[in-house]
Amino acid sequence: MQPIANVFWPGRPALLEGESFSSWFARVAAANGLRPADRYRILQPGGDRNPRDLDRYSDVHLLSMMAGKTGVSVETLKQSTFHRWSGLAFERDDGLVKLDWLPPAGRERAKRCFGQQACPRCLAEDAVPFLRLDWRLSFITACPTHKCLLLDRCPACNEPFSVLRQDRYGGVFCWSCGTNISLAASDPPPVNCLPTQEDLLTTLSQGWKTLGSYGPVYSFTALRILFLIVRLIAGGRHAYALRDWVANQESRLAVPPETLPRVRDGALLTVRARSVIVTMAHYLMEDWPHRFVAAAQGVGMSSRDVRKRVDGAYPFAYADAVEWNLTEPSNGSTRDEVLAAKDVLLSRGQSATYRKLKELRGGKAGTMSEVADPAADGAAWGKGRYWKLDGVSPEVKEAARIAAHRSGENVGVWLDRLVRKELNMPSMRVS
Repeated sequence: MQPIANVFWPGRPALLEGESFSSWFARVAAANGLRPADRYRILQPGGDRNPRDLDRYSDVHLLSMMAGKTGVSVETLKQSTFHRWSGLAFERDDGLVKLDWLPPAGRERAKRCFGQQACPRCLAEDAVPFLRLDWRLSFITACPTHKCLLLDRCPACNEPFSVLRQDRYGGVFCWSCGTNISLAASDPPPVNCLPTQEDLLTTLSQGWKTLGSYGPVYSFTALRILFLIVRLIAGGRHAYALRDWVANQESRLAVPPETLPRVRDGALLTVRARSVIVTMAHYLMEDWPHRFVAAAQGVGMSSRDVRKRVDGAYPFAYADAVEWNLTEPSNGSTRDEVLAAKDVLLSRGQSATYRKLKELRGGKAGTMSEVADPAADGAAWGKGRYWKLDGVSPEVKEAARIAAHRSGENVGVWLDRLVRKELNMPSMRVS
């Protein structure tokens, strides 16, 4: 039975095609003269002061109440939440584990979370500005319509977007400083990531992907493998080497490794860095597993480096490829083998220190200590990993470090962009 008309709320904006539940919830609240947080507390008395990520945590009770007060069916509302991707982007969601490609948005227990993305040009062109659910997928980094990078934080104050915490009506604004996101500038992606996005969206819609001799696998399995490769390229001791290997094989991905931050948690990458690293990982997944194995062997990785856990948490197509191709034989390190490893390091322009030999060969051996080169006391001035400039006061250096950290960039990259803007120089482009 349909609810009678007098139980509906006065303001009942339609759920737009592709709109996320959080975006629609905020518009419903505004149409009835309320902030999203106030509307949420009316529906959920005794709940949190600020609602959690409703795209993920909207339960049946909340959806049913919203359906009863707006006339939109519960099933339609469910398709505007992460439930739409259950069994596609992830196998199941118990509300506790991290979802690989759907990080949280806003703030979670004082932690800044950058899971909400937006295209300012789309918002500017919308008759009614709204957030698309697809913008929550972290492998989506560029707008296919405007060919520009998405934003995942306020360009004015670097706070993450949270439409459920904003106070202003009639658009999408930063909850912290009130900046209108539709007026923000948008930059082109450093590499052409749109074909990768299109392929991943096709995998998501089909529900499966063919992985070489392993045949068709579920889409959430393919995306899980992609996430594992992203993590290897994003952080860890082989991250720069993997980026160099991909750049040498594919010129369109020739991005200087040091221009991208190195982090262990891919969710902390900026949109710019993510657009490059996801495209690199997708490149390594082609012709599975041969290209990935070649890259791992080319940078001296073994099964210990790519498979940290032994509890069966890895997809079979990944674990089996690693087991068969990257597992090292169990033998000791003879002097000739250590000397060969030393020659490999020297041919790469690296010092053959004990640590480098151990990383390349694995294990421990007295022979390594005998043939290893002494570790240098430190890099020459100006050549180290830390930023130094003559004549810059310590407080300015510290302020620059904090500002770069809040923007998700390395200090050098952040400073380069700032100076180029001040000098009216073109932005640093990648060939």
